[in-house]
Amino acid sequence: MGSTMPAYAKRERLMPMRRSFLRLGCAAILLCGTALASDDDFHVDTMQARMVSQSLQLTGNVDLELTPEVKEAIANGITMEFVFDVRLYRYRAWLWNQTLENWRLRRQLHYHALSGQYLVGSEVNRPHNRDAYSSLAEALRHIGTIDEVLPLNATLVPQHDYRVGVRTALDLEALPPLLRPVAYTSRAWDLNSGWTTWPLQR
Repeated sequence: MGSTMPAYAKRERLMPMRRSFLRLGCAAILLCGTALASDDDFHVDTMQARMVSQSLQLTGNVDLELTPEVKEAIANGITMEFVFDVRLYRYRAWLWNQTLENWRLRRQLHYHALSGQYLVGSEVNRPHNRDAYSSLAEALRHIGTIDEVLPLNATLVPQHDYRVGVRTALDLEALPPLLRPVAYTSRAWDLNSGWTTWPLQR
């Protein structure tokens, strides 16, 4: 990304924090004009929800298609967080559905420019617990692969109809403060699969 600094400014005199603000400012300028709709989005491809003992075993795949604006931000070192919301509810045809459990899973993606690798972590703020990938496509495939065992506190009745809802979204609140207003007003950053429903197998 080209610098917007005046020619007379000497790069070596800038403090590290000031350089970070300049990089974020450049990214915000580039993103301000990108409010057009995009075909890129998130899509829950396949998902299987099964009862295992007193737990919910969730396996499946989510296609994570990023817009050019988000890819550019990643390339410039901005960390992205992906949120997977999961809810278990009892389906009732004549009444509102009864939600029994809610879970939230997180995946974090960061591009490490020095090594040229994409780092993926399942726990936020745990930089030493990350997997490294050589391409963005590989990293996104890993993030979108769901294989989780979630604790279940509710007691299920055999004759009731239970279903699992899954939603995946890019967490805009996790972006640097300077980029959030741009992201909230740009459809290029509105990446959300919406809720999909899957039967609970027992």
